[in-house]
Amino acid sequence: MMMTIKNQRWSKYYISILILVFLSALLRFFMLSNQSLWYDEGLTLTNSDVSTLQESIERVRNIGNSDRFQPLYFIVMFWWRQLFGESEFALRSLSTILGIGSNVILFFTALQIYGKKHAFWTLVILTFSSFCVNYSQEARIYSLAMFIASLQLYFFSKVLVKNQAHQNTSKWLFSIFTALGVFSNITMWLFTTALCVSHIAIYRNFKQWLQWWLPAAFLSIPSVIYHLTLPGATDPETIPINRLGLPIIQNILFVLNGILVGTTYGPSMEQLRGDDRVQVMLSYWPQLLVLLIVGIVILLALVRVLLIHKKKGRIQHPDYFFTSVFILAFLLGLLLAIVAKTNWVPRHSYYLWLPLAILLPSVLSQRPSITSKRYGVSQLAQIAVISLIVMNIYSLGNYYFNADYQRDDYRSAVQYLIKNRSSSTESVFLFANPRLFEYYGDSFTRDARNLGDRLKDEISNENSAKKIEKLTNNKDKEVSTENFAEEIEKLTNNKDTVLLTINRDYQFPKGLIERKMSSLYKLDSQVDFAYFKIYRFVKKKN
Repeated sequence: MMMTIKNQRWSKYYISILILVFLSALLRFFMLSNQSLWYDEGLTLTNSDVSTLQESIERVRNIGNSDRFQPLYFIVMFWWRQLFGESEFALRSLSTILGIGSNVILFFTALQIYGKKHAFWTLVILTFSSFCVNYSQEARIYSLAMFIASLQLYFFSKVLVKNQAHQNTSKWLFSIFTALGVFSNITMWLFTTALCVSHIAIYRNFKQWLQWWLPAAFLSIPSVIYHLTLPGATDPETIPINRLGLPIIQNILFVLNGILVGTTYGPSMEQLRGDDRVQVMLSYWPQLLVLLIVGIVILLALVRVLLIHKKKGRIQHPDYFFTSVFILAFLLGLLLAIVAKTNWVPRHSYYLWLPLAILLPSVLSQRPSITSKRYGVSQLAQIAVISLIVMNIYSLGNYYFNADYQRDDYRSAVQYLIKNRSSSTESVFLFANPRLFEYYGDSFTRDARNLGDRLKDEISNENSAKKIEKLTNNKDKEVSTENFAEEIEKLTNNKDTVLLTINRDYQFPKGLIERKMSSLYKLDSQVDFAYFKIYRFVKKKN
């Protein structure tokens, strides 16, 4: 009788797990092709546009931006495109499948370390994570990196449960996926370093530490050499990336917000680009206040859990290990952002979500004690975690259905250009990804990125000149690109009408394009798509 009841409980448990895995897949495949490929996904196309594996390796090594430090994804994408084509669905489905796989692996990791209840809640949190869903629907590196990091954690979990069975197999598999992770993405170095340091700091078994990390270090040597010999490896300032343009505290808050509830919970990314971002943030104060309260309650509850472990002498509890991994990885990511002078954004910090997702259910495992005060703390912590899940569902609603959170809409912009092009009309773009113009069927729009780059350089020089003028009272005239309109005229073969397209026009001051074109053209109309402005200029009559 007891055995029957136990089997029924296990059956119900795994049925619920299967339902969660199904929901995880549904959320990640849902509306997968709804949005256009955006700028960075266009880079994925460019970086995997080859016909052989050898060409793929050569192309990846010579990439002109920071993508050169994450080669594995583009090599895998080359093979994926050979098998499944390059439709939006096909390109993104690689990340989707890897994202679902990460959830399953982390579930079994939590099950092995903590048990059924904890593993169930880990899977719930991962299933509805807006952060995870977002990057499982994007043809970029992050889902692959999370998948490899999840496998690292799974095989490393043998250490945390002191399971002697299959230890040697787990060690070598851990070492293989560590080396693969180091090769796949330079930021995996941060996560691997945090794992390594936390292992020796929490468990203090030097012999065991060497047994696990020497093979991993040995197998990682080729990957380390590969990265260190890449152009720009020793001088990150030479790599074209988004430089640190905001105070570092804003970067930190943005990373934590993005990991916990995704980037579609509060203000949209486009709203935060403007000079009025403080006012925009204040307009979302109810959502942000709830997030702050929930975050503080969860943090205090986790501190309480750790103190309880310490009081009971469980100083090597897995909660301590995952806390250490999260803190060290966070500090290393922050240090890299400061040294490389780059904006620190949630997608660059994907590795922080793994230890956090496994750690959060520890809050739910607190058992209420006799006193009402302790009971209240436990209940508040549980309400906070459930609230976090609800907030992620709200964020997912914005991600799927709210156009304000849409990414670069190349598809609509190109369709507009094709529809409005004529014998007297020419189209040009100052800043955009040309591969995506080609992808969506436009091979005629002229590439004027050199003019766009000169314009951005001018803006940068003018800003520097203003700073110098303010300090030295220098009244010299600022440098300007006086022939901008003439060069556009020449590029468009003297056509009467020009459709001037800019992806992410926040790089240019408001009204600058109209002023630069005003010597020869007048602005007839303007249309906006997500992260796109298309100006219709008509040539002035003599």
